[in-house]
Amino acid sequence: MTIINGSDIRSWDPAITSGTYPGGPMDVLDAVYGFLVYVDVGGKVVGGMAEGLTSTDAMTWTLRLRDGVTFTDGTPFDAEAVKYNWERAADPATLAPTQAFMASWVKSIRVVDARTLTVTLPAANANFAAQVAELCPFIASPAALRAAKEKTDIKPVGAGAFTLVSWNQGISMTLARNPGYWDAPRPYLDTLVFKIIPETNSRIATVVQGGATMMAGYPYQFGSNARARGVATVEIPIRGIYRAYFNQVRGIFTDVRAREAFYAAIDRARLMQAYTQTAGYKPPGNYFGSRSPYFDGSHALPAYDRQKAQALFDAVKTDGKPVEIRIVTYTNSDLKRLGAYVQQVLGSYSGVKPVLVEVDQAMLSQRCKTQLDFDLCFEGGVMVSNGPEPVISNLLSSGGVFNWGQYRSAAMDAALAKAGSTTDPVAVKAAYAEVQDLMAKDLPFYLFGEETRSLLLRDNTGGVVPSNGGILQKQFLFVCAEACAK
Repeated sequence: MTIINGSDIRSWDPAITSGTYPGGPMDVLDAVYGFLVYVDVGGKVVGGMAEGLTSTDAMTWTLRLRDGVTFTDGTPFDAEAVKYNWERAADPATLAPTQAFMASWVKSIRVVDARTLTVTLPAANANFAAQVAELCPFIASPAALRAAKEKTDIKPVGAGAFTLVSWNQGISMTLARNPGYWDAPRPYLDTLVFKIIPETNSRIATVVQGGATMMAGYPYQFGSNARARGVATVEIPIRGIYRAYFNQVRGIFTDVRAREAFYAAIDRARLMQAYTQTAGYKPPGNYFGSRSPYFDGSHALPAYDRQKAQALFDAVKTDGKPVEIRIVTYTNSDLKRLGAYVQQVLGSYSGVKPVLVEVDQAMLSQRCKTQLDFDLCFEGGVMVSNGPEPVISNLLSSGGVFNWGQYRSAAMDAALAKAGSTTDPVAVKAAYAEVQDLMAKDLPFYLFGEETRSLLLRDNTGGVVPSNGGILQKQFLFVCAEACAK
């Protein structure tokens, strides 16, 4: 089976995680290392490489590993190995994006026995297991990690469903079935290939022509290709949000009036139409979709209002100079179209000078998140939230790993902590109402659309089991002799 990804990994470091969406870099890490635990499509945390991660008080958590699991170098997949990986990720020198999260509790890890360890959190957190599934799920052989002098030297030695055979960086990688995988007879595939194709249209053509098994994308991208012979689509039934980040460290968007002006300046339904070339989108009212049990319609994001936008832009001008907005995104056809539309609309306002900067997809995170070299940064694709956490905190909390614009709010941190510290559904809903109120007032990022991802795949593809942000559990995949039964 061949899966197309849009970009390659930079190293096999299990601590360098970047979102569990299909078609992303974590796909290959999962294939080799496997998830300790993962979140199923119903929002339930289930066991993967571990039997489970549980707590009775949301404060002390117990990780119970499976019996008899070994890394492919023959060393034991035990509690000491997990402890080593987590302590390593908490070390600032590792440069793990989740370092701050890990460091907040890593010193409390206690190895009970070879298969059991406990973590005592500084405060109750009912979402801890889901956060582990998203932020620190991969465990590598400590021996392999110690042997590597540099990140680029790390050899991928895990206990997951597959082992690495070859890696032509930026082109493809080939993996083989791990005969010692704990959940025999899985995996069902003998060989799994990842092919790197950055351009969306090229990915689609490759699947339609039979050059690959599947790719992740959206129905608006597939068009009539979804009805081609031998091709099928599978929806991943988890809502995702389209977003862009406001730089709140320097530049115009440090002023909330500028963020409000941007919301008012562009009709988000028209923006989505320009982006997807499909009409009929309705802008989301707030972080939670209308079908969510946490949705509160009384806290709405600003509506399109050209007159209000112009007045706000005028108000934030300094020294009579034009308001310059650097819009950063990456160079695929969809994002180019989106960026050009935003630039065109902003340019229609008096005193506003939009500058569009396009970078290679692999460099977007470094440009925006690391260097903060942007005013507004559009990241492609939707961010899927399979339940509120851990994505909502990663986006909105101070120091959250997806908080690229570095929004900081003690009130928001308190509301998110309140939601995570209790299992009382009434209290949780009240806390998330506060979150939506602050979202509408502070406008921490630009939320312009919502969508579910889909897979474009050959119709003889079976065993599609999405998890977390839509990433597939590779051990379940199989190939049917003909088209798989629906």
